[in-house]
Amino acid sequence: MIRKALLLGFFSIGGQVLLLRELISSLNGDELFIGTAFCGWLAAVAVGALIGGNKRWCPPVSVLFVIGAVVLPLMVTASRLSPLLVTELVGEAVPFGTAALLSWLVMLPLGLVSGWLFPAIAREGRTAVTTVAAVYMYEGIGAFVGGVLITVASGGIFSTMEMACVLCGVVVAGGFVAGQKRRLPVLLAGGGCLLLL
Repeated sequence: MIRKALLLGFFSIGGQVLLLRELISSLNGDELFIGTAFCGWLAAVAVGALIGGNKRWCPPVSVLFVIGAVVLPLMVTASRLSPLLVTELVGEAVPFGTAALLSWLVMLPLGLVSGWLFPAIAREGRTAVTTVAAVYMYEGIGAFVGGVLITVASGGIFSTMEMACVLCGVVVAGGFVAGQKRRLPVLLAGGGCLLLL
């Protein structure tokens, strides 16, 4: 559960950073787009957590990580191409209302998956109170580490799309490794992910 919560934080903040970076550059945005995109993200996470709280609709955590890994590059691409849906010329300014709606739509799928993952991971714990607190704590640690690594690596080392693909590879490998009980494969996969980054 701890490794999955760390991976959730790493993946969630990484997806946010990459999608926000792409939205702001694609929509010629400013600080207002950050607020509208985060509003869409938080709404999507809340709906995802509501869906994930229903035990009948909860696939395994590793499947949710794979879904998230497929969704992230698609949303980066959608963010990059979204101005072409509403304008006739490349580089034409997108009106704020339309840009706000596009930012909500781009953040929605990954936010749903991130929200869905939280109760799925928390369900694996022993007691409800300590499990939720532990998932929050380790998700926060993973978010800090992911935020620093992804912010440093994207732009300077990797493009946004390359960083999204690297992040998805780390998430799929990490989702597989997080379910393993043996320490050696976990350490080898973690070292491989660090080398990849």
